[in-house]
Amino acid sequence: MPASQLGRRERKKKAVRETIRKETLRLIGRHGVEGLTIDAICDCVDIAKKTFYNYYATKHELMMELCEQELLQSTDKLIDELLACGEPFFQQLVHLVEVFINRNQQAGGVERQLIAYSVGAMAANISQGAGQLAFINNSFLRMYEHNRDALKPGLTPAFCAEMTVGMFNAITLNWVHNADYDSEARYREMLAFIRSSMLVDG
Repeated sequence: MPASQLGRRERKKKAVRETIRKETLRLIGRHGVEGLTIDAICDCVDIAKKTFYNYYATKHELMMELCEQELLQSTDKLIDELLACGEPFFQQLVHLVEVFINRNQQAGGVERQLIAYSVGAMAANISQGAGQLAFINNSFLRMYEHNRDALKPGLTPAFCAEMTVGMFNAITLNWVHNADYDSEARYREMLAFIRSSMLVDG
């Protein structure tokens, strides 16, 4: 097959995959994850169910890809941007926390459901959960390794990254399961704790 035709085919496959993801997010917004069906996705994308299975073996596989893209990769990208900004480490952390606070305040049903689905998947599948945790740990580890000179003597980037991820995850869990949870207050307490216990300028 000519390379040009292969290129068109790959572009078409990528476009179909992106449309599946886009329509799935829209359907979650309307019906929730529980009301999401493969039949509904296929109707919206205008593809046969067989075609859907060429891209995803199960609805769960699609959901996990969405969770990774919308949640994990977006955080990883944000950390890249913060590392490139050249600001002092504490200011990088402030910006990171502000993004999470704004996300929680403005998050619609879709993002909240994706987070809840991701949390449930981590609990139900140990290896899958370990993979997600390793991904986010590595993201924060890059941030702490880049700023290791800002850490108090005796603290390693790996330890600080793990503790920070643990605190972020605890706040996220409470926010997902309790509509009245004041996540903003907790994030600000966490920020103050990191500054006083981990950073040399604390």
